[in-house]
Amino acid sequence: MINTLTHTVTFCAVVNVRSRAEKTPREGSDPEEEGEGGDGSGMRWEDGGLSVELQRGMETLRVSGELTDVTLRVQEQDFPCHRAVLAAASHYYRAMFCSGLRESHEKQVEIKGVDSETMKTLLDYTYTSRATITHTNVQRTLEAASLFQFPRVVEACAGFLADSLQPESCVGVLRLAEAHSLPALRDRVQDYLVSEFSRVVQHEEYLELPAGALQNAMKRDDLGVTREESVFEALMRWVRAKEEERCLLLAGLLSYVRLPLLEPAYFLETVEADQLIRRCDEAFTLLQEARTYHLSGNEVVTERTKPRLQHYLSEVFMIIGGCTKEERFVATVTCLDPLRRSRLEVAKLPITEMEEESHNRKWVEFACVTFRNEVFISGGKETQHEAWKYNGALDRWIPIEPLVTGRWRHKMAVHGGKVYALGGFDGTQRLTSVEAYDTFHNRWTPAPPLLLGVSSFAAASFNKWIFAIGGGPNGKLATDRLQCWEPGTESWGLRSPMPIEAKCTNAVTFRERIYVVGGAMHALYCYSPQLDSWSMVTRLGERASCAIAACNNKLFITGGRDEKNQVISTVMCWDPVTTTMTEECVLPLGVSHHGSVTLHKSYTHIHRIAPATVSV
Repeated sequence: MINTLTHTVTFCAVVNVRSRAEKTPREGSDPEEEGEGGDGSGMRWEDGGLSVELQRGMETLRVSGELTDVTLRVQEQDFPCHRAVLAAASHYYRAMFCSGLRESHEKQVEIKGVDSETMKTLLDYTYTSRATITHTNVQRTLEAASLFQFPRVVEACAGFLADSLQPESCVGVLRLAEAHSLPALRDRVQDYLVSEFSRVVQHEEYLELPAGALQNAMKRDDLGVTREESVFEALMRWVRAKEEERCLLLAGLLSYVRLPLLEPAYFLETVEADQLIRRCDEAFTLLQEARTYHLSGNEVVTERTKPRLQHYLSEVFMIIGGCTKEERFVATVTCLDPLRRSRLEVAKLPITEMEEESHNRKWVEFACVTFRNEVFISGGKETQHEAWKYNGALDRWIPIEPLVTGRWRHKMAVHGGKVYALGGFDGTQRLTSVEAYDTFHNRWTPAPPLLLGVSSFAAASFNKWIFAIGGGPNGKLATDRLQCWEPGTESWGLRSPMPIEAKCTNAVTFRERIYVVGGAMHALYCYSPQLDSWSMVTRLGERASCAIAACNNKLFITGGRDEKNQVISTVMCWDPVTTTMTEECVLPLGVSHHGSVTLHKSYTHIHRIAPATVSV
């Protein structure tokens, strides 16, 4: 039911009545001729209220039918008017009456494309600057005002519509805004549609939403849904409303549904079983991405793995342990949410809050990785055999089977549903040994060893490979070797070497590339496994033993040590869209030899942070 609440839009002439006469000399005149006293000055007076009186007078003449020279005929109803007034108020009427057209001489002009009630509204506005706009007449008034070129009335109608949007009618308003090229109204409706998406999709008018508007809504992080399943269901309902023509758009629009965030059972039983999805060949890569994210445990970081703002999860990157300037060991784990500018408190590292200080573990030079939204850590200089996992839902560290070979300065990677511990140092030599952890059986087993024993290297997995990048080998400061292994095969191989020899580095897989930072490289590099090629992304100061994580479609580089061996407290952010490196925030304490991973974490407890600093 349309609300009949009225909204009166009043346009008033500017009144500027001066309180006293203003004396000004006439330019170029003889002072003897100015004024009666010949003192060289005269009085110039302006009546700011005359325009109001003129308008009132013209309205009186119209109502009384005096001096009118044209009659507008609309739906058998006559409206006596003055050509001069209409031409002065509207370019439409100026063209009609001042361009030598036959209407400029006719006593009666028939107007089509508008109803008599709307014409009365526009004529009332023309002669009084006032118009009454209601939910009942707003669309007709806007369309007529657009046709007869009354831009202020169009603006008033657009403002009225923007202030009275409803879920059941906002799609119609959006189409009206696009038809009449009203960008401000269009943007207001689009924002409303995004914020009220869950309510809008319940109404039949939603099925008439233009494809472009639906795409713009689904791509937004602030889309008003708490479950991604709602987005998928809304899309499929929209497609099925006009299945024949919209099936061609399915794959493109499906790319804006964050399929990896769907519940695995829902994805399997509802998405993959949907007949339209099964017939859409172009959707295969999207489904494969979600399968990989759900089932194999591979690192997958895309725009579709980022939770929306109203989901009960937030994509955060964790800064785990490490040591400070005074070589103090850090037991805290900080979760930073760059999208919400917030910090989440989580449990400290395991066995770091004992009553006896001597019983506390000192976690440094350990390795960490994310697997199925749990954080796995292993090894360390004083925790060589230990292995734990962090469960975000419980906010607890849980012990798992210890490493077979104690190690530190090693790395971990994930592939094919297993967690791998690679290389490192055992206090005597750099290790080639690799162990694979089976999460189901809670057991570490040997895997094919590295070609070259290294420590303080970088590691990452991509597609079917695991990579060990650079590091410090036995008998040499650093290497540029890029070691590669495909699980299921018997041995490691070599790929194109790094641009420079480097150790104390870290890596992350992001958008079909592996990004490497740290050591003495003074730059952020990326490696394409598909092309087997390296390139420099951007220059960066020395950051040995820093960490890197991919979060919210950006890369975040934390801590490290500079060329003077001073710990660094800044968090840098690389935006691949703008190709810029900016300072995200500053940690209260510099940290190095720490870990950093990405996790989806419930934001039950959020603490807002200022743009410049982070409180730990």
